Amino acid sequence: MFRGLKIMVILKDLGEKEVLNRIKDLIMSSRYLPYPDDAIAIRVNEKFFIINIDGFSFKNARYYWMDYYDVGWKAVSASISDVIAKGGKPAITLSSLGVRRNMNVRGLRKIIRGLRDSSKHHSALYLGGDLNETPRDEWIDVVTIAVSEIHPIPRKSRKPLREGDLVLTWGYYGLTGAALHAHYNKIDIAPWKKVLEKTKRPKVSLKILDLFENLKEYIRSSEDVSDGLAETLWDLSRVNNVGFRISNIPIEEEAVEYAKTYNLNPLDLALYGGEDYNIVFIVDKNVAGKLRDLKMEYYGLEVLGEVIYAKKVYVETKEERRIVGRGWEYFKDK
Repeated sequence: MFRGLKIMVILKDLGEKEVLNRIKDLIMSSRYLPYPDDAIAIRVNEKFFIINIDGFSFKNARYYWMDYYDVGWKAVSASISDVIAKGGKPAITLSSLGVRRNMNVRGLRKIIRGLRDSSKHHSALYLGGDLNETPRDEWIDVVTIAVSEIHPIPRKSRKPLREGDLVLTWGYYGLTGAALHAHYNKIDIAPWKKVLEKTKRPKVSLKILDLFENLKEYIRSSEDVSDGLAETLWDLSRVNNVGFRISNIPIEEEAVEYAKTYNLNPLDLALYGGEDYNIVFIVDKNVAGKLRDLKMEYYGLEVLGEVIYAKKVYVETKEERRIVGRGWEYFKDK
C-alpha cells in the first residue's frame, strides 16, 4: 500500500555531521587530507597548498559585546586555525560577505578592517572577495590559502595509532566556556579582560608551525578546537578508532575565577566552550624523551593525555569522568 512513498528528511532531524556524511559521495576527496578533514591540500613541486573555507552567520557567532570589526577578525581566525592545524602557513585570505541594504558604510568598513587586520596578524594578505545582499541575518565566509613544506597533517592518521601515543595541545581552555555563560546569562563581561580579549581578537599562534616542523617525524593527527575541546577529542577518537585517557586539561586562571564566581565547574567551561582555535594533535609515544625540552622552548605546549585502545574518552580525576561528545553542531539546537 505504501510502496514508493518517499519520506522527506530535513536537516534539523540529522544535524551537521550526518548531513555531511550524506553528501560526501558528491565531493571529490583530497588525496593528502581526505574526508572528513577541515581543509584540502594539493601538491605543487615540493610544496603543499592547504586551502580552507569557513564561515558563520552573525547571529550564531556574535557575542553581545562584539562589534563589526570583531566579527571580521574572528572570521579570519576561524579559517586560519584550520590550515595551521594541518601545518600550513597562511598566505592569502578572501571573503564572501552578505549584509543588509540598510547597513551603513561605516559598519561595512569595520568588518573589512577586521578581516584585513586579522589576516595581517596571521601573516596573510587579505585580497578582498565578494559582497552580497541578504534580507535577514548577515553572514561571512573566509577562504584561506596556506603553504607548507611538510606533509599536511590529517585528522585520520595514515597509520594506526598505538596505545601510549601522546595527545598534546597548544593553548589553554575555559575562556570561551565563560564567554558562552556570560552571553546567554547577560552577565557584565567588562571585569573579565581575558575573556574579552579571547573572543574579540582570537589569535592562533604561528609558532606552532615551528613545533610541527620539529615533530614532523612523530606527528600523526591534528585538529583545531572550534566546536569545543570535548567534541574535538571525540572527533579524533572516532576517526582513528581509539580512545583517550586525559590526565591534564590546562585551564586559564581567569576561567577558574569565573567558575568560582558563578558556582560553575571550570572543567565544564574548558570542555564545552567552543571557538578556542587551539590545536590538539597526536604524536608517536617515542617523542616522550624530547617533551621536557620542547615544553621549555614552546610556551603553551601541554600534554593532555594518551591513546588507549578502549573506545572511550575520559578525564582521569579522583574517579573516572567520561567526556561527552558534545559541542556546537549546525541544524541542531545545541
